Amino acid sequence: MLLTANTARSVLGVLAPAACGLELKKVRVGLYGVNASGVPGDVELCNATFASNAPGGVTSTAVTPQQLYGRVIAPGFLAGSAWTAGNEPTVLAPIDSYPLTPNGGLVIYDLPLGDSPDCGPGTGFVLRARYPAGISISATFWVERA
Repeated sequence: MLLTANTARSVLGVLAPAACGLELKKVRVGLYGVNASGVPGDVELCNATFASNAPGGVTSTAVTPQQLYGRVIAPGFLAGSAWTAGNEPTVLAPIDSYPLTPNGGLVIYDLPLGDSPDCGPGTGFVLRARYPAGISISATFWVERA
């Protein structure tokens, strides 16, 4: 996804089904900048109610969840990326925020046991980013039913 300069954008989001919540286990973020003088931007992990513009709708690109272990079952939740400008998810509550350099910046974070955030049924998580200059970004969440 290409970020527009000085505009906070929702890069990735996941919405729990009505029957259960989700626990966030791992977060991966990668930037594709090549300019060593690029100014760091802010990356923000948020809880989301998705009061509007939930993943999988017409305002984002649907992402197909991949099951990594266990018996194969339907995921039961929605994931999306690259919300269209002006159609960002609403009602976000920041969990964590950190600066990240655009020059090949990379975050690989496995949340420690007992410190992993979870969300209730019908809510979820969003990763947002804002950079002073346009930059390409990608992100991955690893979640489990909670």
